[in-house]
Amino acid sequence: MDDGQTRDEATRDRHPLRSLITGGAEIAGGAVGGALGFLAAGPVGAAALGAGGTLAAMALSHIGEEIAGRFLGPREKVRVGGVLALSASKIKERVQAGEQIRDDGFFDAKPDGRPDAEEVAESILLKAQREAEEKKLPYMANLLTNVAFDKSINGQLAHQIVKAAEALTYRQLCLLSLFSGLAYYNLRDSDYRGVGAFPPNLMQVLYECYDLYNRGLVSVGGEVAFGPTDVKPSVMRTQGLGAFIFNLMGLAKIPPADLAVVASELR
Repeated sequence: MDDGQTRDEATRDRHPLRSLITGGAEIAGGAVGGALGFLAAGPVGAAALGAGGTLAAMALSHIGEEIAGRFLGPREKVRVGGVLALSASKIKERVQAGEQIRDDGFFDAKPDGRPDAEEVAESILLKAQREAEEKKLPYMANLLTNVAFDKSINGQLAHQIVKAAEALTYRQLCLLSLFSGLAYYNLRDSDYRGVGAFPPNLMQVLYECYDLYNRGLVSVGGEVAFGPTDVKPSVMRTQGLGAFIFNLMGLAKIPPADLAVVASELR
């Protein structure tokens, strides 16, 4: 041990996965403890959660160890470690509550490659590594968690959802939540055609609404939108891939205060 290296630092160097998880505490908070019990202990520690829990722990541990061995900047370690910790902790809680991990081969190695679970987990964690808008990270962790339980999401669809979610801003995630129809925010009933001047914040939000529409993630009440001024907030609804993103990322849990800020521009 070098004179300048503490015993704790040397221990972290020997356990890169543990170091990655604990490094995500700023984002994951108390979830770090549950994640360590689920992942850092390996398959033996996860065995108490049954075969499904063991498979999930092995997949996340394998990808976590691989990414931990790569060059990551300090902030990248916080992001990846936070998403990994949040997801592992939530999977553990749900299995302990009696939910069943999917058993449709998602965690099984394929004849021509790795398990879908590992590929999807790596995709999400690498996107988290580069995600500067860190408010999105807990919802990326939800995506990683929920795919582990949902048999209706095969590997190809999971990759499509992950790719689409990466391209969205946090404000667009708020918009998907607003347009889910689960809560009433008294949004504007008419479009913006003929409006002479647009405040900068409103124009930004309208362009993000229109982008969601162009991506096929929301509808405009069965009408066609040719530009941002065709946005009609009160009738916009999530659809298709947008509905998958809303459900799998747990966007219903976005703080009401964040939704209210966005909604205030669309009244």
